[in-house]
Amino acid sequence: TLFGQGALVGGVNFIQNRASLSGNSGKASIEGGDYSFVRAEGHYNYVINDTLALRVAGQLKNMDGYVPNTANSPDLMGQDTLALRTALHWEPSPQLRADLFVNYQDDDSTGTQFTSGFFEVNGKVDPYGATAMNVNDDQVRSKLGNDRELFYVTANVEYDLNDDWSLTSLTDYRNLFSNEAWDSDGVEFNLLQFYQGRQANTFSQELRLNYDAGGKLSAFFGGNYFTVNGKDELRFSTDEAYAQSLFAPSLAGAAGLTVEQVQGALTLAGIPGGANFGSFDTPLQYSALAALLQGALVPLYGEHLEQQISTDERDTYDLFGDVTYQLTDRLELTGGLRYTKEDLAASSVAAVLKSNPYLGGLNGVTLAPSLLLSADRLNNKATGSEETDGAFTWRLNAAYRVSDNVNTWVAYGRGRRPEVLSASGASYDVIDAETLDNVEAGVFARLWDNRVQMTSSVYYGEYKDFQTTRFDPINGVFITENSGNATQYGFEFDGQALVTDNIRLLGTYAYTHSEYDDEDDNGNPLQFAGNSFRISPEHSFSLAADITIPAGERGDFSIVPSYVWKDHHYFEDDNGYNYAADGNGGFTRVREAYPDGTFVEEEQDAYGIANLRIGFDSADDQWGVYFLGENIFDEEYLIDVGNTGGAFGLHTIIRGKPQMLKAGAYIKF
Repeated sequence: TLFGQGALVGGVNFIQNRASLSGNSGKASIEGGDYSFVRAEGHYNYVINDTLALRVAGQLKNMDGYVPNTANSPDLMGQDTLALRTALHWEPSPQLRADLFVNYQDDDSTGTQFTSGFFEVNGKVDPYGATAMNVNDDQVRSKLGNDRELFYVTANVEYDLNDDWSLTSLTDYRNLFSNEAWDSDGVEFNLLQFYQGRQANTFSQELRLNYDAGGKLSAFFGGNYFTVNGKDELRFSTDEAYAQSLFAPSLAGAAGLTVEQVQGALTLAGIPGGANFGSFDTPLQYSALAALLQGALVPLYGEHLEQQISTDERDTYDLFGDVTYQLTDRLELTGGLRYTKEDLAASSVAAVLKSNPYLGGLNGVTLAPSLLLSADRLNNKATGSEETDGAFTWRLNAAYRVSDNVNTWVAYGRGRRPEVLSASGASYDVIDAETLDNVEAGVFARLWDNRVQMTSSVYYGEYKDFQTTRFDPINGVFITENSGNATQYGFEFDGQALVTDNIRLLGTYAYTHSEYDDEDDNGNPLQFAGNSFRISPEHSFSLAADITIPAGERGDFSIVPSYVWKDHHYFEDDNGYNYAADGNGGFTRVREAYPDGTFVEEEQDAYGIANLRIGFDSADDQWGVYFLGENIFDEEYLIDVGNTGGAFGLHTIIRGKPQMLKAGAYIKF
């Protein structure tokens, strides 16, 4: 419950640095490294008078791409970021405190690596080598990547009504503009080229009443309003010759033929290059359907372009309350309740901006107006809306302090991911809200004069109406689906030990079992029954040492080696299989494969990453220098397989960061 908007499984709390009345101070740092990496950042806090303070901060970060690109766009995975923040703190009286934050950020990346798992680059398929991703004029940008601008203003006002009650107001406005171009096929010709332009605005207002009289009871109550509205332009462009090769098995199968049989028929019909039907190396340059169905020799068009304009709106209303009662000196009970209601609206309309000039508005691959986007929305706006019934979420916690150094707790809560409107033909489907009922028990302890500290917990959770998102090639959009029910349980541990006054050891371990159930609430078999969640390793751990070497009056050297290990995991909830109804209420599954029949490896074996930081900090803590080694043994690992291309049987691959060496320095003033 806490405050703000509801969440399914907790949330990440980003705390912005406020301006302070405690004095003038600042810090500046600079860092450089491999791939022309440069990061410069700094902040300064200035006390204007006894009641008003100003803080300004900024960061500039630039890095070349670490994935070589042989096509007409810069190397992939590069970034260029400028971020600025201004904060004001006003405290005219002990009862009133106000903070204002103004943020601006501009990101311009060179694009995410989507290396093809099928098409060769430099004679081989290698996710750790070069890729061949191109951009064309219909993708708006001159290069691949995302140009994104963020602007947001946040105001936080706290007022003490009396010694027991206080009122908090939190107001937030955010604005987003982004333009992204990506090559979903990972090959240098125009096959699956996409562009997305996004504009969005959000506004939220929260009022929270807090009670704490210093006794056994404390509480807060409040309400929150949140609204978001966005507009998207999605563009799909392709060369019909390559698109025909991609869809060749489907085109042949629709006629009850094989690709080889269609090749023979085209050759007999005298179609030039008929034997190349289905080839990506030398694709057939004429429409196979026009030749076989109409006896016409129709050249394929190299600049087919489709567009979809979509809007989405969401208004969310929340009421929440949370009460904590100190039952005894050792036992504390907490209960919270939240009510949430959403109003949803969405629309989309598609258009063909460029089509085969020889076919009067039709494409040469399927002889229909659109090749990818839904024909139901072609020049026909689809709309959807939903006023949800509202739902409750809650939490119940009990904390028992065994001693001054040992605390235990048990908690039960329900989280919720709200309903979603998902495109379906000429309309929208309402996808049920996802819920999670979770119970957790844990212990926190400080032992041996606080030289050892540890936290450990076990948890068990049941998901209902688990939501998954994928790209739907039939509708040409990303859609949300209800994948049924799932169960997750596990164990977590983190601890640290001060072995000597100058050596601290740290470690974490997590065991996670996350799996789709066999059946839904009505006893129907689930498509993903028995599958693991995506990117959910069963075991993971990390180890680190913080070693300080005193250097007398000058300062201290520090050496911090660390190691992070993750178990085998899958990159998609389908775990690398295609599914189809078996006619008996169940599902059959077949390994996902590339066009040549090679199985897709949509998973990552266990791997570990070692890092190292060596630094020197002055005795007065006013300056320091350091060296960073990230992935120092240059471990090769993947962070994703599938992506948009996976929806077309052309899975693409994203590698993890290679070895990177950096050095930096900082100064305080």
